[in-house]
Amino acid sequence: MSTPIFKRFVVLLLGLVWGIMPVQAQDRSGSITGNVKDNTQGVLQGARVELHPDGQAAVSNSQGEFTITAVARGHYTLTVSYIGFAPFSVDVTVASGQTVSVNAVLQVAKTSEEVLVIADRQFGELEALNRERVADNILQVLPASVITSLPNTNIADSVGRLPSVSLERDEGEGKYIQIRGTEPRLSNVTINGIHVPSPENVRNVKLDAIPVDLIDSIELSKTLSANQDADAIGGSVNLLTKTAADRPYLTLLGMGGYTPIAGGRRLDQFAGTAGNRFGREKRFGIIFGGSYDFNARGIDDVEPVPGLFPAANGGIYAGPNTMDLREYHYDRTRYGFGGGVDYKLGDMSSIYLKGLYSRFNDHGEDWIYSPQLGAILTPTTSDNTGNMFFTNVFRRPEQQIFSIQAGARHLFGSTVLNYELALSQAKALASYPRAGFGPVAPDSPINNVQFGMDVSNPFTPRFTVLNGVNIYDPTQYSLAYLSFQHDSTFERDVVGDISLNKQYRAGSHYSSFEVGFKTWDARKSQIFTDSSFGPNGSLLMSSFLSSFTNSDYYMGRYRYGPTTDYKKILAYFNGNPSQFSGGFDQVRSLPNDFDDSERIYAGYVMNTISLGRLRLQTGLRIEATKDSLLGTVVNLDTNGNFVSSSPLPAHNSYTNVFPSVQAQYRIGSDTILRGSYGMGIARPNFYDMSPYLTDDPTNPNVPVSAGNPALKPTHGQNFDILLEHYLKPVGIIQFGAFYKYLTDPIYGDTIVRTTAPYEGLTESTLINGPHAHIEGIEMSWQQQLRFLPGLLNGMGVSANYSHTASRATFPNGFGRTDHPTLLRTAPNNWNVDVTYDKRASPREWD
Repeated sequence: MSTPIFKRFVVLLLGLVWGIMPVQAQDRSGSITGNVKDNTQGVLQGARVELHPDGQAAVSNSQGEFTITAVARGHYTLTVSYIGFAPFSVDVTVASGQTVSVNAVLQVAKTSEEVLVIADRQFGELEALNRERVADNILQVLPASVITSLPNTNIADSVGRLPSVSLERDEGEGKYIQIRGTEPRLSNVTINGIHVPSPENVRNVKLDAIPVDLIDSIELSKTLSANQDADAIGGSVNLLTKTAADRPYLTLLGMGGYTPIAGGRRLDQFAGTAGNRFGREKRFGIIFGGSYDFNARGIDDVEPVPGLFPAANGGIYAGPNTMDLREYHYDRTRYGFGGGVDYKLGDMSSIYLKGLYSRFNDHGEDWIYSPQLGAILTPTTSDNTGNMFFTNVFRRPEQQIFSIQAGARHLFGSTVLNYELALSQAKALASYPRAGFGPVAPDSPINNVQFGMDVSNPFTPRFTVLNGVNIYDPTQYSLAYLSFQHDSTFERDVVGDISLNKQYRAGSHYSSFEVGFKTWDARKSQIFTDSSFGPNGSLLMSSFLSSFTNSDYYMGRYRYGPTTDYKKILAYFNGNPSQFSGGFDQVRSLPNDFDDSERIYAGYVMNTISLGRLRLQTGLRIEATKDSLLGTVVNLDTNGNFVSSSPLPAHNSYTNVFPSVQAQYRIGSDTILRGSYGMGIARPNFYDMSPYLTDDPTNPNVPVSAGNPALKPTHGQNFDILLEHYLKPVGIIQFGAFYKYLTDPIYGDTIVRTTAPYEGLTESTLINGPHAHIEGIEMSWQQQLRFLPGLLNGMGVSANYSHTASRATFPNGFGRTDHPTLLRTAPNNWNVDVTYDKRASPREWD
């Protein structure tokens, strides 16, 4: 890597690390370590631990452990606070070079003459609020108990309940997340802090591929610290897998269901997790879980294609001239495994191995009837030249994500060393074969249909046959074509990182300095094949019928005909190859193939200091990126026939600097004002950068299609302010505003090629625009309503609202001078959840 800025940065960091180490050898101050639990020995993560009058503070980790180092010898009072629990306080005496151990057991906060309810979901809310309260960045947390207590089908559905998050849905489930009005590419997804590769040819991850039962909690970072990957202009979603706790852990889940649509569809879900700690001082921990979810879905879908068409009487027909009556059968199977082992080497020191595997099969079959109007006679009548088509699509997309990580954490006095090595893979195999049927002959009745049109409801228009033709007679349809599309995408990521955190004093102020390095090596490839065949004779639709019918299509508003069984069609094709002509389409296939490699080298420095009520974190991160891209040039003759193909390589490299500032001011014990500034990046999709190139010389109206290896990443400057107030006994109110200034946003465009081949021709590609911006406000209210009388005090509410606006600016020559909103910006998002829990665990009396 030839990046002088990054090399100088590495030398500087090594010097800083070298300067830290001698200090450690002379450090004779003491330290305090311990853990925070409730009175049932349950771990409390996110507890705030403070030392008085010293002023130092720490936060308990996922095992409830904490450490405070660089403590001068003397007498102190240690306090532990956790929302929903009574404060804990103990006097400690620290001698020179001594480590004091404190086991803090917190009691549930009491209410007068009442039983206080702490159910699993409510306890999850407590944990989430405490983790958000002690975070340096703007963070929102969804623990597993909250995720599974609400009707969340997958990870995307869960994240979609948070403020300023909207979803792109597929087949009724959340698929991609959009954070604060940004497109999915502008956000990042990690598992235990390690980047998750996408199984598709884009960077954004389909979160419907990961079962919720394998996740312990979800963290949404809306602002970034320097020790986080910078590729998150919108935000970063971190999926934390489960770890073994001191107490034995066992959960089992089973459920089933039935949907009375499309002849009846069923669903099943099973999950289980078991974990425990063993050996001396319970140092060895192991946990393992699995999940299986089968969801059979049926969809009645009407898709009109509207327009304005002249009628023969001189009027205008405003409505569709064709429409699809679609029937979908989806068998969505999602399963996976997750777990980990760890061994505690000592206080705050451990080694671990953890991983996750998930697979998502979205199999299905579509049946599509497509009536086509003839000439328009009146706004409600067409002539008898209308026709019918039928299509059978047999879909077999499959995706899998795999991530395994091994690492360690070591505490040396007041210095913490972390290092980790991870391997992640994502793979998608997608097959979309289809069969099309048309009129068996030119004089077939379904090629001479007169339709009447009722367009009083533009969303559900109706075509009615006026000349008595049975448009659902399968003997009038003949097989027109068979096509086979197969897409294989694979990404492999290897990530290694190391960091060193040194706690120190700046005068009387407690501080910490952190330095780290990270290397990410990714390789992504795609192979696409497209083959088409036509029958040499007439093959009637009636020869391939299935047993499925739907007499109640779209709640009886439409009549729907018979359907075909694609397996019968495929069996006939395989058994009679001589009756078909056609084959592999090189022109449609080869430009979609690519093989790209990307290496990212990152280093950062970060300092955090407490100045009374103000806590300030500043950081600087540098990332150097190097891309090696390989696409394909397809050459055609003047008749549009394939002549040859050749590989087309390209290279690109760039270095970026990302400063960040996070500040929080504690107005009171329950009120915090946060402010943040940071920079982020969103790299182009791999396929968009791949230097493929193809042209159709038989049609001058179709431009050259090309990838753009010179495409720049989008950069964002992010400004945030947030006021939060924590309610008693359990709750929070938040109000905030944000502004994002984007440079080099990516747009689709048509340009004139200036380089060979195809010089001078119009080219369809992606380009960088000058700038854009996104701004918005967000507010939320979450509270357990324990102040209500009687049975009502088991109620809880979680509500949020956000408003987002954006403005795009286009480059000169783009052909637009206006400033529209960015694509995929959702202006208004809101969620309201009302819950009820009434189970005493544990029970507390005044």
